[in-house]
Parts: sequence; structure tokens; C-alpha cells
Amino acid sequence: MNIILVFPKQETAKNLKQVLRRANYTVDASVSTVAQALQAASECDSGIIVCNYKLIDGMAIDIYDSVGDRFRLLMIGPKDYVEARAIPDVFSLSTPLHVSEFLETMEVMSYAYARWRKKMRAKPKVRSEKEQKTIDRAKALLMERNGLTEPEAHRYIQKSSMDNGTGVVETAFMILALMNE
Repeated sequence: MNIILVFPKQETAKNLKQVLRRANYTVDASVSTVAQALQAASECDSGIIVCNYKLIDGMAIDIYDSVGDRFRLLMIGPKDYVEARAIPDVFSLSTPLHVSEFLETMEVMSYAYARWRKKMRAKPKVRSEKEQKTIDRAKALLMERNGLTEPEAHRYIQKSSMDNGTGVVETAFMILALMNE
């Protein structure tokens, strides 16, 4: 799990990083602006962003609007601001920040993140029309030349994909190339 800290005052980020490190979390990046946060997020697959409500070049919600589908956001700010701007899917803590409350929230977010990742992996991958046509051509070729049924051809491509450590589409391309289509 990737953790990115975004605070205009690097002293705050440094202190939170130490708290997280003592709790066996690894911080992947510590930055001070929305732009830097988006850059750090683009270099990671997904994770948790812990940030101040207000940053040098924008607000925490600007980060969420850009990466909310891949990252979970923990916004830290004054109690009146945090309560007035309750945003679905955004965790928030008010200042002054208590270490135990912060770590409990991180634990809850980590658990929610793990469940979300598992759910995302279980979703079937949406293939482009071109990719699906390649798979269908490979199945048709296997059915024609090897006398397989459609489910058997599909299972063959899947198994070959797993055995070779390649994607299903790449395996279909290899089958088509090997069978000289």
C-alpha cells in the first residue's frame, strides 16, 4: 500500500512520517503541493493520501477530484472546516490531531483499502473490441484445427496464459502467430 503525505509545512509531514514508521507503515512520498501530490500519485498504482485541508496551490479536494478512484484520502484540518465539508469517501480528522486517533483512522483506512483492492481485482477486466476479436479469432482457430469446443478453447487460452505468465490477449496473439494465421 502506497502512502503519500501532503503538507505545506514539512515539519508536520516529518512528524507524521515518524508516527507512521513506528506503527510499521511505509511512507512513499512526502510533498507540499497539490501538483506534487498528483505527480507522486501518478507514480503509484493506488494507496492512501494523508493531507492538510489547505495547500499552497489548492485544497485537499482538488487531489481527491483527480485521484479519488485510485486513492483514499485522509484530510486533516480545523474542526469547523472538516465538519462543514463532509465528503463521501473522504476520511477526515480535526486538529489538534491526536496520535492514537490518527493511527486508528489509518488502521481503518488500511482495512478499507485492502477490501477495495480485493474487490477491484475481482472485477472482470474490460477489453477493447480489438482485443476481444483477437481472443475470439484464437478460440475459433483452436476449435477448427484442434476440434475443441468454445469453452475448451477458452480454458486452453486461459491456462496457457497462466502457465506462461502472460495476459490472455498476448497469449491469443501467440496462438495466432504459432498457427500461422
